Amino acid sequence: MSDDPWDEDPHYAHQAAWQNLSTQFTNSGYRQGIIAGKEASLQEGFDVGFANAGTPIGRELGALRGVASALVSFLSSINTTPAELDEARAIATSLSRIRFTDIAPPDIEAEQHAREHLGNDDPGLVQTEVLSQKREMEILEEMLSHMNARGTEQIRPTREDVVKLKGRLSLLSERLGLSLSLQDLSTDK
Repeated sequence: MSDDPWDEDPHYAHQAAWQNLSTQFTNSGYRQGIIAGKEASLQEGFDVGFANAGTPIGRELGALRGVASALVSFLSSINTTPAELDEARAIATSLSRIRFTDIAPPDIEAEQHAREHLGNDDPGLVQTEVLSQKREMEILEEMLSHMNARGTEQIRPTREDVVKLKGRLSLLSERLGLSLSLQDLSTDK
């Protein structure tokens, strides 16, 4: 071995290459572990949200819409009073205007997590690009649905509105002598 500092020791070069490769594998494994952990947490969160909010609320709203539409169709095919048919149509129309986002409970935990990671203490929460695009689409839908409703302020429906519509649907079916079990559809059990 020479005294020249620029002369490389083949053993040292091999050791350095090995150390570099080992560091790369460690870093890669660490990143993959973080990604897998995030994916598992996301999947678990999705599963819980889907089971506790998405499915029951969507099922109830879909069933109410189906019952209301069937009632409109039934009343259109028989000799009934215009008031009953109008009531069924009004209920069906109101139910059709309700979005899942109108009645789903807010995910407080997800909003808090987003605030922590986005560094935002504003309760309005910073909109992501996807949320902004979704909101823009909802605004356009809103504008289209209210083109003929001049000068009237439209307020988005709430969970209480669904409960009221369900009550109206139940009363109408009772007046018609129909036995509908709408209580089985409740997500408020």
